[in-house]
Amino acid sequence: MTSAHRNVSRSGMAIVVVLFFAFCLMIMVASMFFQHRNVAGHNRLNLQNQQAFFAARAAIQHILLKAKLFPTEFYDAVEFSQGKNPLCDFSEILGTDAQGRQVFKPMQGFPGVYVRVLPSEERDANERPKFFYMQLEGKNDTYMRMGSFYNPDYRYLAPDMARTEMAMRYTQPIAPDISWKAGKYLDYYIRDCTNMIKDGKHLQPVLETNISPVVKTAKSWSLGGGSDGFPYTMCYRVTKVNIHAMKELRRYNEEAIEIEVEGSIIDFKGSRYTQVQKKIQKITRSGK
Repeated sequence: MTSAHRNVSRSGMAIVVVLFFAFCLMIMVASMFFQHRNVAGHNRLNLQNQQAFFAARAAIQHILLKAKLFPTEFYDAVEFSQGKNPLCDFSEILGTDAQGRQVFKPMQGFPGVYVRVLPSEERDANERPKFFYMQLEGKNDTYMRMGSFYNPDYRYLAPDMARTEMAMRYTQPIAPDISWKAGKYLDYYIRDCTNMIKDGKHLQPVLETNISPVVKTAKSWSLGGGSDGFPYTMCYRVTKVNIHAMKELRRYNEEAIEIEVEGSIIDFKGSRYTQVQKKIQKITRSGK
């Protein structure tokens, strides 16, 4: 093979090697570019979800603040929504104390009626039993104070709400008729725990958080840039309040409730990101 042929062959091999490395470099650059876009998009999504998370936390803090300032109104509204009389004692008491002693004893001549003897006997000025109790069926040695053994309706807001089953007769009323609107007090209580417009009214105008009109991209808003508004729209509300079963025994004027809230943010693209959170909170009726 002549030297000219060898030079041509070497030049051809060099071109192939250069093209191969250029192709590899192009693939590497393209993969880094797409990976960067994926990471940026993932980080952006995480940020938006985190912003929605804190919007939901704002709703929880708002309702808890109102519950702290107006606990009695909150307690009554929750009881009304179930049809219960908030002034009635629904507390449940174990039949034995920490030392295993019997807290109640049967009352002679009245089957199914008990009086409390521990921590001390409950007697009036005439040394007669002051309160009477009944054992709750299906509650494993649990007792409840009675106002009237034969008329449980006094515990509820309307007559004929007591169930026929003894296990639920004094504790769980029949659901109120929808026409009564028993939940309207609770609806009004949580109505202003939001920064959203409701029924065309600005309930909390100071707390409204709306995106600035200058925000067109993710980087077009700056804290020190004098922008009018916020980098995104943030809104929150309380969506639901339910009674939650307590593991420990309940006392009169205490109720465990489950609060469900929703927080959302809307970015410059108009996309909405929402987080739903729940909070178990004990409320105590402090009024007389």
